Formats: sequence, structure tokens, C-alpha cells
Amino acid sequence: MADIDANTWQTGFAPGTFSIAATDPETSQTGVAVTTGTAGVGAVCPYVSDRAAVVTQSFTKTSHGANALEFVDRGIPLDAACEVLLDADEYASYRQLHGIQTDGTTFVHTGDDCVSWNGGCSQETHTVAGNMLAGEAVLDAVTEAFVDADGKLVDRLVTALEAGQEAGGDKRGKVSAALLVHAPVPQRYHNLRVDLSDDPVTDLRELLEHTKRVTDELPGRLAEQLGTYPEEMLDSEIKY
Repeated sequence: MADIDANTWQTGFAPGTFSIAATDPETSQTGVAVTTGTAGVGAVCPYVSDRAAVVTQSFTKTSHGANALEFVDRGIPLDAACEVLLDADEYASYRQLHGIQTDGTTFVHTGDDCVSWNGGCSQETHTVAGNMLAGEAVLDAVTEAFVDADGKLVDRLVTALEAGQEAGGDKRGKVSAALLVHAPVPQRYHNLRVDLSDDPVTDLRELLEHTKRVTDELPGRLAEQLGTYPEEMLDSEIKY
């Protein structure tokens, strides 16, 4: 577990994180993968819809993620939406906010008061940002791994986190990680969280592989238990 005690919180502790928001045009999916040195990152940082993926972090303001998606749904471009939200936020200098829209619009903000090392970048299909990191190499590793990876979006996102962790990650340690993907046909492995762990990114990978395997095995198991059953029983609904 990360070495964080009560005295740390009282002497200027600031939450650090690194994350990736991405789109997959071939499958019409959007997704976020994120890890941090505090518990429960999946509860506050990642936001996805059929039109965009957004991450709010570094003194997280959860409404920024939800409101950015709502603005995009109304037809406002993601970059303009995020600028409006930050302009109205008196603590914008402490925030990181980044994401990507399915039309390729990106936005990356790192406030001047975010804890170093901090920064962000964007490419054609994703954005990456982090704060309180071991160094810039963390974000370089995340983006390079995502671009080079093959397979489903869920796999590529976790591969990106693994690369960032290998490059040093959050300089305080490792506590939680999360994966959230919006897909036309949602599955349980599109919404996974490791809220408290000594090695959350590794655990997230194991959880992903386990959940994919169970999903693949489910039709056969139901056939054994129920015989003939309505195929609609296999339609998944997950919480966004």
C-alpha cells in the first residue's frame, strides 16, 4: 500500500493521477483508464458517453466531467465546453481536465498550481494527462503504448496504464485504478474498478481478463442451467 499517513494529509498532501481518454472509431467506443495514489479513483475521475470521454483530476471537480459530456450532447464542442467550465471555476489553476470527442476534438488543461511533475498531451485518438508523477516519461510511455497496442479498446487502455506505471507512475505509490468504456453493446468489463490495492494496475488487468472470460462463458453456462432461454437475457446494461 502507498505510504500515506494522517500526517501527510495535514502537511500539504495533494492527489496525483495519470490517465488516458480515448476513442475507437472502428467500434464507436469511447473510454478512460486512470490510476492514482489515493483510493477509489473510479468513483470521481472518469466520464464517458457515446460522443466523448473526459477525465477530471488533480483536486477533482466531478461536475466538470458530467457537465462536459452534457454540453457535448447539446452540440457544444468539447474544447469550448471545457473552457466554459474552467472559466467559471475559481480553482481552475489546481485542476486537470482532459478528454476527446468522437469527431476528434480534444482538450487538455493543466493548471499552474497542479503538483509537479505535471502535464498532458493529445493525439488523433486520445489525450493523456498526469500530476504528481515521477516525470514526463510516464505520459510518454502511456501514449506510446496506446498507439502501439493491438486489440480491443479496453485492452489498449489497460496496456497504456501498465506502461505508465512501469515508467514510474504516481511518485507517491499505487492505490487505485479504473476502466470505463462506453460501447454500443456494453459489457461488464467496460466498467471495472480496483479501489484499494498494493498493485492496482496489475489487479485491473487481472480483473479485466477474468470478466472477459466469464462473459464469454456465460452463454454456455446458461444453456446448461436453463436449457433454452431468451437471447435477450444476455443483453448487458452497465452503469455510466
